[in-house]
Amino acid sequence: MEQFIHAAGHRVNTLQIGEVRADKPALVFIHGGLDCIAMWRDFPSQVTEMTGLAAIVYERWGHGKSDPLVVPREGDPREDEAGAPLTDIFRHFGLKDVVLIGHSFGGAVALLAAAKHPDTVRGVVAMAPQLVMHPQCIDGVDLAEAAYKSGKLREKLVPFHGDNTDTLFFDWAGRSKTRAFQEKSYARELEQIRCPVLEIFGEKDNYGYRPNLELSRECITRPLSVLEIPEAGHYPHLETPEHVLKAIEAFVGVLPAAST
Repeated sequence: MEQFIHAAGHRVNTLQIGEVRADKPALVFIHGGLDCIAMWRDFPSQVTEMTGLAAIVYERWGHGKSDPLVVPREGDPREDEAGAPLTDIFRHFGLKDVVLIGHSFGGAVALLAAAKHPDTVRGVVAMAPQLVMHPQCIDGVDLAEAAYKSGKLREKLVPFHGDNTDTLFFDWAGRSKTRAFQEKSYARELEQIRCPVLEIFGEKDNYGYRPNLELSRECITRPLSVLEIPEAGHYPHLETPEHVLKAIEAFVGVLPAAST
C-alpha cells in the first residue's frame, strides 16, 4: 500500500509491503542519491517474500513523489536523514524492531541510523555505502554530471523526479564536490553501531568502494559480514540479485533476538 506521511516536516511517499507484526522485525529500505521507490524495481518484494518480513520503502525528501527539495541545504544530508526522518517513519508505522537495507547514499544513512537508533535497529544491510568521498567516487560524480549535461542521464531521471530533477541532481553533484563533504569523517559513528552489519559491494562499481570498506573494517566493532561480487557494479541488488538475496537471507536468519 502506497501512502504519504509526514517525516521531519516534509511529506514523503511510502510503500508498505506485507503486515507489520510486533513479534518480527520489519525491513526499511533507504534508496540512493538519485533514486526512488520505483527504481528499486521488485527487489523489496523479493526480500519480503524470501524473509517473511514486512517492508517499508520510502522516498527521501526531494525524490520521486515526496516533497521537492528546498536549496541550499545546510549540514550533511546523510547524517540529517539518519535522525528525525527515520524517527518519524518508525513512529508512524509502529516500528520498534527493524532491519535497515540501504543502497549507496542510503547505505550511508542506514549505517549512521544504526548508531542513532540503537534500541530500534537490529541489523543493517548496506549496499555500496558512500561515507568516504574518495577520488574515484568524485570521478564517478564527474562522469554522471557529464552524462546529465549531455541530456542522457536527465532523460532517464525526469520520469521519476519530474520538475524537481534539476534541483535534485545539482544538489547531489555539487555537494559531493565540496571540501566539507569530502573531508567529513564518520569513524566515530561507525564505532557506535551496536548491531550486526552486512556490507555488499560490486567490484566493478564505477564510484569505487574500497575506502568505504576499509573504514568499516577499521571502525565497526560488531559482527561485520562483507560480500564482494566480481561481476557487479554500483547496483549489485539489480545486477546480481541472486547473490544479494542469498546473502540477505543468511544475514537476517542469524540476527540475534530483539532485547526486551
